[in-house]
Amino acid sequence: MALVDYWIDSVLPNGLRVLLHPVPRMRTVTWGVFVSHGVKDEIKENNGISHFLEHVVFNAQYQASSDLADLIAHGSVAEAFTTKEYTQFSVTTLPRDSAMAVRGLGGLLRNASFHIDLVERERCIIIEELKRFLASERFLDESLENALFGDRTLGLYTLGTHATVTSFQPASLEARYQSFYGPLRTTVVGYGNLEGPEALDIVSNVLGDWDPNAIWVPSPTFEDTPRVKGIKGADNSRVHLRLGFRGPGLGSLERPSISLLADALGLGVGSRLWRRLRVERQLAYDIQAMPVSYGPAGYLKILLSCDRTNVGEALGLILETIAELQDGLEPEELDRCRTIRCTELLRQADDSRRMLSVVGRFAVNGMTFLVDSEIHRFRQVTKESTARAARQFLTGDTLGLVAYGLSTEELLEFLV
Repeated sequence: MALVDYWIDSVLPNGLRVLLHPVPRMRTVTWGVFVSHGVKDEIKENNGISHFLEHVVFNAQYQASSDLADLIAHGSVAEAFTTKEYTQFSVTTLPRDSAMAVRGLGGLLRNASFHIDLVERERCIIIEELKRFLASERFLDESLENALFGDRTLGLYTLGTHATVTSFQPASLEARYQSFYGPLRTTVVGYGNLEGPEALDIVSNVLGDWDPNAIWVPSPTFEDTPRVKGIKGADNSRVHLRLGFRGPGLGSLERPSISLLADALGLGVGSRLWRRLRVERQLAYDIQAMPVSYGPAGYLKILLSCDRTNVGEALGLILETIAELQDGLEPEELDRCRTIRCTELLRQADDSRRMLSVVGRFAVNGMTFLVDSEIHRFRQVTKESTARAARQFLTGDTLGLVAYGLSTEELLEFLV
């Protein structure tokens, strides 16, 4: 029997994990490194340091004479970003440049600079990024996570605050780098047109002598009870709502059921909330529901915008629709959601950049992502398992709510 979906999973002697997925039919290769360093490792006083460090580490190489700079100059796509759980650096290039891509990423990891001029330049950029962030959809999403998880770990904001960003100094950034950037906290992922054994040799030659370091990091902790949070806006005639129900983490057996419940609620035309709020009542133009999963926890997110006068009716219909899920999804609806989800997984497998991030996220949490295994998990979901997940996770006790355009007091009145 031919292997349809497989990964070469190796650990170098210094503890660096390497995941390789040869896909000969692809015409590009994407390489990424995932450092287990993100908001989950921060506290309120240093919130944003992971993101600040990512800026400094990336731009030290991008702006210098380096393999990374040469790749970018010749058309390769380089990316760097910070999440709640990890920092990712990646390069998508032609197969002939694989070795150069790995050397470029290795230079990021091992040749960081903390020169005062570089730090100050990135500080100015991040302060501008913060201004844009406060007027973005991402701000609402992270505000919902703050309502769900509190002012710790996953509930903190990725960019930090103006006060923390202005406080970081070269010495503190370098100390953070020395503690968290090392082979024991890093996974290298290669996806696309590459030769497995040859690619493993390339990684070993570049990073095999990288000295290991280790730091003990406490597990993420959360507030006991999700909160309701109103945010006053400039135009309060329209309200942007985010509802979240705290749920299972990435490795939980309940995750596929919650994902399909989210799809039934608000994945496009034909979903329950789309029919009720848009087609039948014309309360909102667009309403979506989606699952979000981190290692230790996750949540089901619902988002919509509506006129201020319609907030009460919209919230009532949403909570009423969610209550109905406690009976589980009927076979026809379950099959529809399962088919959509599995089709999306197969589409994702053809996109090396998307796959890289998914694989890295699983790897940071000690798991290996396989498309066929994910599809199998969704095919095992039943009406009974969706009913069980809804009764356990979609309750008033797990609900966090954010409204942009209302005060907290006004929002609470709609929930009475």
